[in-house]
Amino acid sequence: MKGNSALTSRLSSDDLPRSYYQLVSRQNGGYMENMRFSTAEPTSDGLNYGLIHYILGLHEETSHGIFQQQRNDLPDYFIVFSANEQQLFAFDYSVIDDFGEPAIRYLDLETDNWQTVAPNLAALLEKTNSYQMEIPLVGKMTLSEVEHSLLLAKDAAYLENLWLHLEDGFDKQWLFNWLAFFAEHAEVSFRKATLQALETQLLYFRLQLPKNAEDVLDLFLSDEKEDLCMQAEILRKEYKDN
Repeated sequence: MKGNSALTSRLSSDDLPRSYYQLVSRQNGGYMENMRFSTAEPTSDGLNYGLIHYILGLHEETSHGIFQQQRNDLPDYFIVFSANEQQLFAFDYSVIDDFGEPAIRYLDLETDNWQTVAPNLAALLEKTNSYQMEIPLVGKMTLSEVEHSLLLAKDAAYLENLWLHLEDGFDKQWLFNWLAFFAEHAEVSFRKATLQALETQLLYFRLQLPKNAEDVLDLFLSDEKEDLCMQAEILRKEYKDN
């Protein structure tokens, strides 16, 4: 971040709340460990709760930097600090608490649902709880929802269902980067689920494969578990023969 940087027509980086600076000093943006929080009104996520996925950081990355994610179609007293497509979270400088901290406003631009969900950032973070998102039978999860769910996956069965959800309709390079990540997971059951997902991609999506497709397979060929190595070798032969 370069000194005082404008965020809206009236607010700059100097106006960001102290609690936000404290948060990004520990980790400069990223996915939340806890995502679910209670609400007094319905949201697009649930009748009495909402989900927050990612805190934007103080850096220049286009998709995840707070400076790049501000919008000119919102009041100038909002600073967006979290975005999941049309669902936003903003510091609301029209409401300031006794400590000079702005309220937290949830904004769903698709449904025109605007509601205050916490008096300040610390209060919002304090009331978030762990949650495992349900994988929809119809429609696709957003990129933020998928990445958050992958990072927080607690068991191989859930990961397997996520891989099924991601079989088609997502960028293959992005997908194979995640397959590579889980190919080196500490849990064998996670690696087995990932090898099954890799098999589907190699055999049924050959024309869409990224350049690193075989590199991911190589990770399984050198796995410490002999049965995974054998499965990977069978997959390699089938892939080469087709």
